[in-house]
Amino acid sequence: MGPRVITANTMTLDGRIAVSPSVPSWQDERWGPILEAGFQLIDFAALHGAPVILEGSNSFVARDAGGIDAVPSTPEDELYEDFLPNRVISRFKRWMAVVDSRGRVAWQHTHQDDNHVLVLVSRRTPAEYLAFLRERDVPYLVVGESRVDLDLALRRLGETFDTDLIVSTAGGILNGALLRAGLVDEVDLQVLPLVLGNKGAPAVFEGYNPDFAFPPYRLSLIEQQARPDGSLLLRFATGKG
Repeated sequence: MGPRVITANTMTLDGRIAVSPSVPSWQDERWGPILEAGFQLIDFAALHGAPVILEGSNSFVARDAGGIDAVPSTPEDELYEDFLPNRVISRFKRWMAVVDSRGRVAWQHTHQDDNHVLVLVSRRTPAEYLAFLRERDVPYLVVGESRVDLDLALRRLGETFDTDLIVSTAGGILNGALLRAGLVDEVDLQVLPLVLGNKGAPAVFEGYNPDFAFPPYRLSLIEQQARPDGSLLLRFATGKG
């Protein structure tokens, strides 16, 4: 059994978590007015005391971004083994695990304070990208064949970092996939009293039901909290298990 999973997002009143699918919100000047509107954004990992947060590659690059170029200097068979250098693993207490089986994020900054990046890859991830990660001492776990197996990834993260809780602050595609796979225990939302009103803007769980193959997902409210800044904290149980 894997760790407990909480998805956590800050969204506008119309359910948007970014302005455009082609630009991550933290890089988009059009999202700036929301960040500068005086709201105290919730640190969900700190709220729950989670040592590991989960993100998708779309949080760092555009959805249509390609891979990177690198020349492997390590034998290919070795590249497809987990890379968990003790000199890195032993130094950091908090981790941001990023799903990136296509090898799209060219990490330039891999840590801040006591928080470090770890990448979740598959056996189809380009060898060039795995070599790139090793050259920069970025740990990775090989979890899946053609793509990252989310269930396996969560279990391996729990084992690697000895935790029974992971908070996913990813975007709508990854969080939707987690929900669809039955891997989410709780959904947390900070709702800002703002309307973005952009038709193409990414939404909270757009990856859950892209082809309308599933019925709407029913959740149960377990907490609601009106905050001094005018935002609202909502916590829902999924009924998993």
